[in-house]
Amino acid sequence: MNQESIVITVTAEDRPGVVQALSDTALAHQANWLESSLSHLCGQFAGIVRLKVDGRKKAALLTALEDLASQGILVTQHGEHAAASDISRETVALYVEANDRPGIVEEITSALATASVNVEQLETWRESASMAGYDLFIAQLAVSLPENVSSEKLEQVLESVSDDLMVSLVDD
Repeated sequence: MNQESIVITVTAEDRPGVVQALSDTALAHQANWLESSLSHLCGQFAGIVRLKVDGRKKAALLTALEDLASQGILVTQHGEHAAASDISRETVALYVEANDRPGIVEEITSALATASVNVEQLETWRESASMAGYDLFIAQLAVSLPENVSSEKLEQVLESVSDDLMVSLVDD
């Protein structure tokens, strides 16, 4: 049996049953749900899923996933799962806090990209700095480091973005 890995992205208006429709479709085609990252924000649902399926059933599975559009669930297939993405790199969890302002995400991600740091997960939100009278930008990140960047170097890279940016490494 020739097993093939496929990666799909999913978007829909957030409502109960979206994930069930995906999992029902995968199961109906005997696909194994290997990993996923799913979330909702502002009434929208989005996710990325990696499935493994018998190569002879792949076309039928992809057609069935595309047919979920009739339920308002848009599924897009992406390139084959590349073994290169499984290269072992140190993963670090970070907590970042700064004064909220336009461009803060670009500043942070630009500094990370310049240091060849890969953003694997990013969650952001704003909180009121109640005693100060302004909003704080807060981010939790999971990043993978190239060999030449240590955790300490990563902190330096991010703290060089601006004087008000504070970085904390999060222990697992």
